[in-house]
Amino acid sequence: MGGREGVPWSSKAFGLRLPADLGHTAAALVLVGAAYYLGARLGLGLSLVERNVTPLWPPSGIALAAFLVLGRSMWPAVALAALAVNLPISAGPVPALFTALGNTLAPLVAAYVLDRVGFRRQLDRWRDALAIVFLGALGSMTISATIGSIALISSKGTGGLAGAWVVWWTGDAMGVLAVAPFLLCIPLFWELEPWTAVRWLEAAAILVLTSALALWTASTDLALLFLVLPCLGWASWRLQLRGAAPAALIASLIATWAATHELGPFAGESLLEQMLTLQAFNATVALTSFFLAALVTERVGFARALMSAASGLEERVKTRTAQLTATNDRLRREILHRHAAQQQLTLEEARSQREHDIAETLQRSLLPDRLAAIPGVAVAARYVPATADLHVGGDWYDVIQLRGGLIGLVIGDVAGHGLQAAAAMAQLRMAVRAYAVHDPAPVAVMNGLHDLVRELPMAEMVTLLYVLYDPDNGTMRFTNAGHPPALLIDDGDTRYLDGGLAPPLGVLTRSDYTEASLHLRPGATLLLYTDGLVEKRTLSIQDGLDRLLTEASGAGRSDLEALCDHLLSTLPDLDQVADDIALVALQPVVLAGRPLSLDVPAEARMLFQVRHALRRWLRESGVSAQIADELEIACGEACSNAVSHAYGTSPGDMQVEARLVDGAVELTVRDHGHWRTPTGRTGGLGLTLIHNLTDALDVDRTPSGTTIHMRRHLTAEDDQ
Repeated sequence: MGGREGVPWSSKAFGLRLPADLGHTAAALVLVGAAYYLGARLGLGLSLVERNVTPLWPPSGIALAAFLVLGRSMWPAVALAALAVNLPISAGPVPALFTALGNTLAPLVAAYVLDRVGFRRQLDRWRDALAIVFLGALGSMTISATIGSIALISSKGTGGLAGAWVVWWTGDAMGVLAVAPFLLCIPLFWELEPWTAVRWLEAAAILVLTSALALWTASTDLALLFLVLPCLGWASWRLQLRGAAPAALIASLIATWAATHELGPFAGESLLEQMLTLQAFNATVALTSFFLAALVTERVGFARALMSAASGLEERVKTRTAQLTATNDRLRREILHRHAAQQQLTLEEARSQREHDIAETLQRSLLPDRLAAIPGVAVAARYVPATADLHVGGDWYDVIQLRGGLIGLVIGDVAGHGLQAAAAMAQLRMAVRAYAVHDPAPVAVMNGLHDLVRELPMAEMVTLLYVLYDPDNGTMRFTNAGHPPALLIDDGDTRYLDGGLAPPLGVLTRSDYTEASLHLRPGATLLLYTDGLVEKRTLSIQDGLDRLLTEASGAGRSDLEALCDHLLSTLPDLDQVADDIALVALQPVVLAGRPLSLDVPAEARMLFQVRHALRRWLRESGVSAQIADELEIACGEACSNAVSHAYGTSPGDMQVEARLVDGAVELTVRDHGHWRTPTGRTGGLGLTLIHNLTDALDVDRTPSGTTIHMRRHLTAEDDQ
């Protein structure tokens, strides 16, 4: 049928939809056309204006019912039948064509509008009754009345447009109000439950009484047409649409017949008054019958649904009780199983937590808790663990002070997480230190690690970047085993170091490592990091490297601590760190043109670093090699005295300061301990040596520490 798709009263559900083949469609078109033509001939018998304006036009109801039941594709049958009816009674083919157009368009619009508002053919809702009265009949039929009356008056050349329009509108609306509901209720006799014999007798009595009352009230001069309404209410209440539609049709037909013969309440009235009275009566009959029938149908439906729900409630309660009993037994068994599983899970969680704690403790203990102070070189590092509770990874870094003042920087990543990755990281960190102490050359260290990784049962891949830096001449040598490249930040020249590349450790059978070298000038920064800093699930690794390059370039020549904090605050989301992040930065301090100030532990291992820093400062300050060597020896002796005599076995610090003042180098070595009295023949020899190597020596001993102040004039060559 031609209604909206998905409505519950589709013609297919009632066996009314015709098959989509040509033969059945043609048969339906012929049937609709014949019914339309016969209904038109019946209506024309009651014409009031010319020969084609009648107060009852059954074809409008037939067309609307056909469109609602069989679909709006039936319009060709309606159009051809309307044209066949109007040709003999019109002044020519053009008026007939326009009249047929109006007769076809009005029910088409009515069917479309009813579909749009969700109209149901059963008229079992009060809004369906309102829709067919006001939208289907009174509203849509103004189209056919307007087109038809204009065509009629234009072709005949006569007046009386208002009277023709009123009669035409009354007839078309009458067809929809009386005929369409009657046709729509016919399928209900086999779709709904059949009537009993008593109900059939009651229906016959209602129709007979309605006919008798309608004939009497329509024939008498008294205005008693309203006496029909109680009968219509009885039909609607007892029989719903199957009784209300035939009763309304009978009442409307009798009233129309009385109007055409000017009987009863229609006698002595003008045509306009007769049509208004007739239309008011028909609309009242239709609205009362169908609205009351819809309300009763809704109430009956609700009552049946309530009775059905009540009747099924007890059975559902019994069924549900049985189900709950079975479910209770099953739950009892499941609770026992889950209790056992929970105990097992608790044991597994405890074991997993212990493993996590061990891995975290191992990792934390192996990472440097604080970086050693290296004179003349600034170093900063950061480590950010993954946010997942059990994601203890294998990211690590180290800063190694080697013989000859060399500095080793290491950063590595053991793929994976957990205790195995942390244990592998611990082995590698110790191995790097051992190989670097034996031979600090990058290739030698990497070859040793390659052999170690191949021998150890490491299931995960290992990447590592090793840098050897000589602060005395600024030379940096490095090799990279599959790790993200180091970043050099040197004023406007910020770039990645792509030399010395090789596959990750242990991947290949043979090791083929090479090294690259670079001069790291004072003030430049070298940054080493793990992939957690540049990798995100939503970005490629190249995007992360580009972001790191941009952020590092914009940071300028800030100190290393600020640089590390800036990169961690802008690159990763610290609330959602999927992998560990480790980074270490190194920067040779600019010494030339400013005083030298060192604050280092008073330990023997720091003497070499202090001498290297002082030698570099003297060289960059333009001091001759001979004077620089003598000042280096003098400062070394003063620092050795602070290490040997100031603190004994207790830890302490010492400060070394150097500056150029009025053509002379002033050196100051200060401690905060209490010197022990020299014993033996060797006591005081260090101060004697210092006195011989400098032009002035001043030793200030106080309870809070000792300060040795040395001064050495520069030669004319140094001054130049």
